[in-house]
Amino acid sequence: MMRLFIAFPLPIEVKDYLGSVIADLRPHADGIRWVAPKNIHLTTRFLGDTEDAKISKLDHLIDSVAGAHGPVTSSLTQLGAFPNLKRPRVIWAGIGDGVEALVKIARDVELRVRQLRFEPESKAFKSHLTLGRVREGARLDAFAEIMNGYELQSMPLVFDRLVLYKSTLTPQGPIYERLHEAALGAA
Repeated sequence: MMRLFIAFPLPIEVKDYLGSVIADLRPHADGIRWVAPKNIHLTTRFLGDTEDAKISKLDHLIDSVAGAHGPVTSSLTQLGAFPNLKRPRVIWAGIGDGVEALVKIARDVELRVRQLRFEPESKAFKSHLTLGRVREGARLDAFAEIMNGYELQSMPLVFDRLVLYKSTLTPQGPIYERLHEAALGAA
């Protein structure tokens, strides 16, 4: 069994920039577990513990979904939180243009993983880049003001690959390994 997910990787410049955003925000919030910049990605579908026998089918799924959709051009927009800034659980960076195309790709992935007998996804796809997770009971009253006042650079962002990742949980944080990837529009 392997813990797997399907995602769009980010260009290194975007990861580096988001790392600098995290570095700016970190001193203002003790109760957040920040994502390592190298691990930031746009998840299309978390699969969870998956039997090794399904890996080749997932590789084929990624190839066929990537071949059916072209690259998506977007940009970073603003910072936000789920469910909201008053009671944040997840701190994220938003994505601008191209959201409809990303939703179509995520729906295609969802349809195909269900055909492989994965349980239906319980939450609708939301195009966001997770930057941090708020620890239970953390007090972040002043942090909402800082988030509201933080302006992200409108950095161009191209989603051009779909990747099957293996996630290994460690006390130092997750380690992600690319198992298979395909370029969008490569059919």
